[in-house]
Amino acid sequence: MIFGNFRPTTTLVTFLLTIVVVVSGYSSINLPSSMFRRSIGNTALKMSSSSTTTIPSWIDLKKESESTPVGKALVNEVELRSKGEGSAHVSNKLRQFNSEKEPKITLYRDHAGWCPYCQKTMLLVEEKEIPIKIGLVPMRSYGDKPAEFMRKVPNGLLPAIEVDGKVITESRI
Repeated sequence: MIFGNFRPTTTLVTFLLTIVVVVSGYSSINLPSSMFRRSIGNTALKMSSSSTTTIPSWIDLKKESESTPVGKALVNEVELRSKGEGSAHVSNKLRQFNSEKEPKITLYRDHAGWCPYCQKTMLLVEEKEIPIKIGLVPMRSYGDKPAEFMRKVPNGLLPAIEVDGKVITESRI
């Protein structure tokens, strides 16, 4: 099969089949070993003596990737973010900026990082290093907003800031 100047290789077909298997919910599947005869870079995929080879499960792949230097750095970064340290990231739920106190401000922002108003607010928080808790809320395009958030912010506007129990959704500036 030819797509323009592109010819899918056995490796590509195997990769796409792996994606289909994973999306389908299988943790492992047996495939003919003939599909694994190509090599990727300098690393050849090993074949068993039988006619099939088992694709590793997601758990095995996760363990293998976390054992690499990059994987270890990513795991470390996730741990730092959970403590309110580390780099800025859309999934942060806490930013401490070397403060030991519990933040008094909670910012409710979109969980996907699409809202430009939430981004502007986060840029200010990062620039001024304001210790803050972050509540991640889905935008309406991703489904209904949580009932707890809607009780605090009946109109559902984002971003919303809660300071000492008072919620602010819009400024006059």
